[in-house]
Amino acid sequence: MADAKKELNRVMLSLYIILAIFAVCIVWAVYEAAVLGDYIMMIPGLVIGFMALVFGVPLIWLRNSERRVNLRVAVIVLQSERTAFSVLAGSVGCSDAEARNKVVWCLNNGYLPGYVISGQEVLLSKLMDPNLQEHAVECPNCGASFTYVGKIGQCPYCGDYYPPKK
Repeated sequence: MADAKKELNRVMLSLYIILAIFAVCIVWAVYEAAVLGDYIMMIPGLVIGFMALVFGVPLIWLRNSERRVNLRVAVIVLQSERTAFSVLAGSVGCSDAEARNKVVWCLNNGYLPGYVISGQEVLLSKLMDPNLQEHAVECPNCGASFTYVGKIGQCPYCGDYYPPKK
């Protein structure tokens, strides 16, 4: 989940940088005019500032809009082990088929490690493979609680196997 959130934050940071350029240019233009009385130098500051605002922000926003939505999908999926495409579609405002395409994009770009598509949902691959499922049990021999992954586990306290070997 950290990779998807970091990438989403990078996209938003580019927008904040453009807005900062706008603010600096406008402040510089106002300073030139009000304090120094240099109206000729005020014009480039205003032009650069407004160009950054009028052209820069929409271009970055449009360029990264699909990516931003895909990364939101990745963040939503990573919050649970199983997510239906209908839930994703409702969360990001698209159809189930588009939500599936967004999940495929996230899978192909490595934002959903360990997840697979199964029918109408995306889920952790360990849910499909019984050898990777984690089980919480109580040892029949000593009564200790422990977890194991796979089909057979061994109690870390007494060494007995669960389920018991026949």
